[in-house]
Amino acid sequence: MTSKSRAAIFAAAALGYMLSQFFRSFLTVIYDDLVRDLGIGPAEFGALGSAWFFAFSLSQFPVGIALDRVGPRLTIAFSLLFAVAGAWLFSAATTPFTALVGMALIGIGCAPQLMGPLYFFAKTEPPQRFAAIGSVFLACGLIGGLVAASPLALLVKAIGWRASMQVFAVISLIVAALIYAVFRDPPKEKAPEGGSLFGDVATLLKAPGMVPILVMAFAISAPVFTERSLWIGPYFGEVHGLDLIGRGNAVLLLALAMTASAIFSGPIASLINDPKRVVLVANLLCAAMFLLLGFWPAPPLPIALALMALAGLFGVSYAVLIAHGRLFMPPHVLGRGITFINFVSIGGTGVAQLLSGHAVEAMRAKGMSPAATYDNLHIAFGLLLLVSALIYARAPARPKTP
Repeated sequence: MTSKSRAAIFAAAALGYMLSQFFRSFLTVIYDDLVRDLGIGPAEFGALGSAWFFAFSLSQFPVGIALDRVGPRLTIAFSLLFAVAGAWLFSAATTPFTALVGMALIGIGCAPQLMGPLYFFAKTEPPQRFAAIGSVFLACGLIGGLVAASPLALLVKAIGWRASMQVFAVISLIVAALIYAVFRDPPKEKAPEGGSLFGDVATLLKAPGMVPILVMAFAISAPVFTERSLWIGPYFGEVHGLDLIGRGNAVLLLALAMTASAIFSGPIASLINDPKRVVLVANLLCAAMFLLLGFWPAPPLPIALALMALAGLFGVSYAVLIAHGRLFMPPHVLGRGITFINFVSIGGTGVAQLLSGHAVEAMRAKGMSPAATYDNLHIAFGLLLLVSALIYARAPARPKTP
């Protein structure tokens, strides 16, 4: 495979992952529109976000099997057609249920957009380069999160949220065709005699240190992506009085910080040859930012923006965690191994989104102010990361050599 074809594969796959990041992030910008047009409250809004994450998470099992048995090319391109259908359905939704189904279809379509390329890189790149390449790819994909901020707010203001979703449905169809045209599958690994799809995953779970890694996977994306996808817009709107464009700019700031986190975490892990240390330190610092946001009652706008940006700056070490987990995986189970970690991680984010919606609604029903409501939410995010990081600290840095 030539360097030119590798670059084309990277670029096409990055476009698919940009769409995945866009679709997981856009809801917070159109919060007011959905409340008005669908007649929903915080609990239903949280359910919309969680539908994407739960569908995405459950899809990791067939995605992992497909990557190992069919290959990433068809898996990635075909799945994206579900996102096309889901985005178009969401644009036409007049009831919360229809919107929920649309978000679930989008989640299925986005399911292999990160794991498929990471599987490809794991098969074609040496282990010492995997964390760096994975993090650069993750950073490229996070550009989709930037689009789902101020640019989306401007587009929605110009043509409305329904037409905006139709635009992204068409873009998704074009990207699916591009991925199918340029992607190439790596050579397949032959599984050992007597192995089975789920038996291999069971073997993976028995690897030393895998349980603490999975605990960290459950929490690693939940706070920052739940904030980014759902609550940063309402927080800065209700607590700090920002309008649609102002909220979009706040979302953009967080998205930029998250992109920087993805860009630098992988190369740092490769430089020091210690992915565990990078994940542990980054998540302890991210926890500290959320706890400061929660325990500082209604901080001034510049401080709130700074703390939110710092949470994002330390909050996207997920590709490094995958690199850490990969050290414990035999080659023939890579597809199922990395998608299983992704299943746990995305499932954790889905749980956080669903529970956060019910929590916000319950606190509002008790008469809590918006400031107190979001303070409690941020404290919960910080504690989740803190406890998970302390458990993860028990994982070995790398497998013992025989």
